[in-house]
This record gives sequence, structure tokens and C-alpha cells, in this order.
Amino acid sequence: MANPTTNYSFAMPTNTDLVKDLPADFEIFGQAVDTQMKTNADAAIAKTIVDAKGDIIAATAADTVSRLAVGANNTVLTADSSTATGLKWAAPASSSTFVGVAVTNANTFNVTSGTEMTVTFDSEFYDTDAFHSTSTNTDRLTVPSGKAGKYLVVFTSQWQANESSASVIKHIRIQKNGNIVGRTQVLGANSNTQQTYQTTAIVDLAVADYINVTVYTSSSNNSDLYFSTTTPYYSYLSMAYLGA
Repeated sequence: MANPTTNYSFAMPTNTDLVKDLPADFEIFGQAVDTQMKTNADAAIAKTIVDAKGDIIAATAADTVSRLAVGANNTVLTADSSTATGLKWAAPASSSTFVGVAVTNANTFNVTSGTEMTVTFDSEFYDTDAFHSTSTNTDRLTVPSGKAGKYLVVFTSQWQANESSASVIKHIRIQKNGNIVGRTQVLGANSNTQQTYQTTAIVDLAVADYINVTVYTSSSNNSDLYFSTTTPYYSYLSMAYLGA
């Protein structure tokens, strides 16, 4: 008998064994095979553990498995440490819930000629997650906990018609934490027509980052920004979540 290279190192007859030794040799070999097969079978996961199409096998502890029954249609497998298997079937996280804010003013906002001014906002069209306060830091849209990501920021500014020269310059700036991330610069229209400009930026924002806007006019006349709490095509500042 010898132990040639096999998966389980079974002792097997060799070509030098005597014929009279073969019965005993095969008995030893057969017992070894039987023992290994029993060991393998005991370690195997029985197919009877699953009962229905879509069932899965999951661990409940070290070297311990259990059946997790198939979930309802259109549910997804989700980690949950409170369950026996650490898994559960659940509805997929919704990606359709809108997150954002749009703010305005109940009255016009006067822009002093030759002065860069920070626009404040006393009213809201909507605010899904307390981005804005009408009593503290009213110029800011601040990212709340759990809402970090990329945002589309839009400031629409409608200016009163009081330009005295076509060379009048206007600046409209979107700022992140006081730094410019979007800007519009225009020359006046030299007319009695109200002028509307839109300034946009896509900004990556962390929790507690804030957005505000500043405006400037070189007009010899002070200029009003027209606002309305009922007319959204007047001046307003908005921010909409795009994703992480």
C-alpha cells in the first residue's frame, strides 16, 4: 500500500502488492473513501433548505445557514443587522423625491448704485429640508445634514427699467461660502424696459456649505430688483439637488 498524490491522500494498492494482499488493501481504501464521503456529506448544504423559486441561503452565524424566503415582486435585497440573516427584502430607495429650495421677497430689493450688495430673502416658494431661514442669515441657502451633493443653483433677477445709459454695468454673482461659483455681467439696455437675467451654476456642496448671491449696478440711479411671493418669474433664488 502507498499514498500516491490524490485529493485526500488515500492509501491505494500499488503494482508491487501481492494478489493475496489486494482484498485487505481494497478494504482499507474503501473504508477511507466511505469516511471521506460521509464527512463531505455532513458538511454539505442540503437542497431541502430552500422551498420556493427565488429563495436564497444566508448565514445566521459562523458555519450556520438558513433560508431567506424570496421577497415580493420589485423589492431588493437590503442589509439589515436586526434580522437573523442580516438581510431583508425591501422597497428600493426612492430617487423621485425632490430636494430643493426656492426663495424670494415680499417686496422689491433696492440695489444702491456702485455698491456690491448681498441679496436677502424673507419668503419661500418651497423648502423641502430647511435650507433657508427667514429670521437668521436670510441671504443663505445652507446644506442640511444628509443632503451633501451636487446642486443646480439658479438666480433669476428682474431689474426695474431706470437705466440712464447703455454703458451701465450689472454684476450678478452666485457664491459658495463667499467665493464666486457663477457670474453674469451685462451692459444696460438704455431703455425703459425691465430687464431679466438668469445666472446658473452646478455646485458640489458639503453639509453646512451655503449659497448666496450678490448684485451690483453702476447706474446713476439706484435700481430695484422686483420680487413677488406669487409670481415666480420675478426675481428668485433656487437650488435643486442633482445627486451625490
